[in-house]
Amino acid sequence: MKLKIVLICLFTTLLSQAQTKVIAHKSHSGSSNSFAKAYQNNLFNINSSNFGTHEINFVRLDTVIIVNKSLTVIKYRQSKSTYYDWSKYDTLKESDFIHMRDTLVNDPVLNKKNILKLRKSSKTILMQTPINKIVFIGLK
Repeated sequence: MKLKIVLICLFTTLLSQAQTKVIAHKSHSGSSNSFAKAYQNNLFNINSSNFGTHEINFVRLDTVIIVNKSLTVIKYRQSKSTYYDWSKYDTLKESDFIHMRDTLVNDPVLNKKNILKLRKSSKTILMQTPINKIVFIGLK
């Protein structure tokens, strides 16, 4: 009886093993960029499934307006559609975005004191945007 249970468990685990296409691609020395090419060109019948990828909205911060110590206004662009996380931002047109504006009160990141520190680092990225591509108004 024990042998039958063990054999059933082994047989079940052999049948139930699965691997997403992204993991399989990376385990055979593939990269995210080469997976995107394989998916777009349907190499190896790879785009019959989207397991392992998730969809995102691209967000680009355009302007940060510092009104006072606790009030900040941000202007940003958000993509109208969702894209896979390996999609390239550069391939989108201006018409693919919606321009938006938000007012932040006592934000822990986008406040006057913190932004002065963040601007000193050229590697800082805010809302998928490099710090040197953001226009800051109200800083001295």
